[in-house]
Amino acid sequence: MRLLETWVRETARPWLLWVLGAVSVLFLAVFSAVITPAIELVAGGPPPDVVLFQTPTELAAWLERGGDAVRRLYGWFLVADTFYPIVYGLFFAGLLWRLQPGGEAWHLAVYAVAADYLENAMHASILASYPNFLTWAAWVGAAATLLKWVLLLVVVLRALQLAWRCWRQPPG
Repeated sequence: MRLLETWVRETARPWLLWVLGAVSVLFLAVFSAVITPAIELVAGGPPPDVVLFQTPTELAAWLERGGDAVRRLYGWFLVADTFYPIVYGLFFAGLLWRLQPGGEAWHLAVYAVAADYLENAMHASILASYPNFLTWAAWVGAAATLLKWVLLLVVVLRALQLAWRCWRQPPG
């Protein structure tokens, strides 16, 4: 964690937070406006990464409904999603550090990134072994997705709380 703390502390520079924030928004815009709708069009539903919870049966039905096209598109989605967690993770961790230097809140962003990578690993293994994927991998992927979204919500709420506290505190 010491190495991560060093990266986070360095990331907390205002100019770097602006860059990471802008790149995070750009990634989110591309995912939301282009990639996710393309996957939904082919599969008749959103990718598992944006579904709050999905059973293995629901995931199998989604993969089957979309056929080879959705499995190929979703594979490319996962490639892009290899970089996005690093970007948003550094942004949120750096922001939390900036708002509370030395505090422990930045760890929450690291845990969200870890959950996102666990989710991606499970979904990649499911794609690689389709149609004979392991049910436990789908359950772990679904749990990781839920955990990721809960942690991201907590991160955003904590950042807002700390920002409010900084704004209300008089200078000096």
